[in-house]
Amino acid sequence: MSNSDIGNNVIFKKQLGLNYEIDQKYIGLKMKENNVLSVNFRVPGDLKDEVEDYFKRFKLGEPILVDIGGTGDIRCEFKGLSPVLKSKDAVDQYFLSATLQEDKTYDSLEEEKCETCSGCGFH
Repeated sequence: MSNSDIGNNVIFKKQLGLNYEIDQKYIGLKMKENNVLSVNFRVPGDLKDEVEDYFKRFKLGEPILVDIGGTGDIRCEFKGLSPVLKSKDAVDQYFLSATLQEDKTYDSLEEEKCETCSGCGFH
């Protein structure tokens, strides 16, 4: 992949290396006021439980990194997960949304402060 290429996957990174990678074709991103990012998933039934189970592991306010197509990590906080809805228009298609808030107060020296990091993906 050259420097100008953007990959097809989005990677969500939870501390301790618990990552979830999914093709961008299943995701819609919408930036709202106050740096709130709505990540809308439209997935087939075989991915529905995977996506829901991954995001149910987060606590409100917990940090999460998002890497869109290999462009670099965006630091966010988890704000919530919508209920899963079954599409009325398509067979075996489901919709859910994760709400994140971009962390604009990140201190770049924070990486140097972590003395007990064990490859969590945040440092």
